[in-house]
Amino acid sequence: MKTNRKLVTKKGMIIIMLVVSIGSASFFTSTTYFKEMATEYEIARTNAQGFKAFLLARAGMQGGLGALKKIPEEVLYQSGIAFNPPPVPLGNGTIFYKISPEDGKININYLIRAYDQQPNLRVQEMMQKLYEQLAIPREKIFPIMDWIDENSEEIGNGAEIYYYSGLKPPRKIKNGPLYNLSELTSIKGYTRKLVYESLKPQDYDKNNSKDFLSEEEKLLVTDLDFVLSNNITAYLPYRDTSDDRININAAPYHVIMSLSEFMTKQAAMKLLKFKLEKGGYIKELKDIEKFAEFQTKTASGFTLYNELAGDGTAVSGGRVKTKGEIYKIVGVGKFGKATRRVTCLFDLPNDQILFYAED
Repeated sequence: MKTNRKLVTKKGMIIIMLVVSIGSASFFTSTTYFKEMATEYEIARTNAQGFKAFLLARAGMQGGLGALKKIPEEVLYQSGIAFNPPPVPLGNGTIFYKISPEDGKININYLIRAYDQQPNLRVQEMMQKLYEQLAIPREKIFPIMDWIDENSEEIGNGAEIYYYSGLKPPRKIKNGPLYNLSELTSIKGYTRKLVYESLKPQDYDKNNSKDFLSEEEKLLVTDLDFVLSNNITAYLPYRDTSDDRININAAPYHVIMSLSEFMTKQAAMKLLKFKLEKGGYIKELKDIEKFAEFQTKTASGFTLYNELAGDGTAVSGGRVKTKGEIYKIVGVGKFGKATRRVTCLFDLPNDQILFYAED
């Protein structure tokens, strides 16, 4: 009897252990399954939120396009918030958009003339003056020109196929214009830090006291003016509508200082102050001719105003304009934890999108 009881007890223990083992295995399997299902659900939910955020970003971009097409440019400038309106709640998400004029910057694609592949000396001169102000070696302009032109002849201290093919890993030179400014970081001598971070000297504020400036004047030159990407741009014009003139309503301080060899700090500040007095928008170029700062004589005997406006000079069209044509529109959509952005460059007179990107 004792033997039978021991046998029964042993069998019972084995059964209990089997049940426990099966239960543990089932629990482990079900837990793993539920974790996998939860992960897949979270991925699906995130993807759904991402898609909705993307749709909101597209809506933001379309909103920016609509504002550009329907609201007079003068009103966009003078309204204050039209270029960067407050966020708009929509469908449990949020839409943001920002409009910024691009032709107030120097288009580096214009360093090379498209019709004959020769250097554009006027744009090269402006770039050299800009680089001097930002303490960037002037020689860094040559690799950009070599990147853009179609030949393999090195300009100055530039870089052609021989340089890029020797890199590890090797890189292919484009020999064509840039589609957007981010391509600049692929060119010899350019890094994200150089292009997108502040180049303001550490002792700048010490050497340029603002103690005697009004609050409005303090806004005329800001830290953002010392970022290279806020002074230059890269886009392909629509067909043969290239125009290297600078939109003075959108030009930052260092670009204005680069317009002419005879541009002075007094003239640049006068232009920025006058724009401020006009609510942010100078409608007619003739309005600045009356100021003494623009009556400075140039080497050719013309006034600074004549050189900028092109009045009476051999240069058709001059160097500046007041009407903007190229705009960057950034639409941002937020839904749940997801954020998406859509960017485009828009040619307003020709009603054409020159560049489009999603991220």
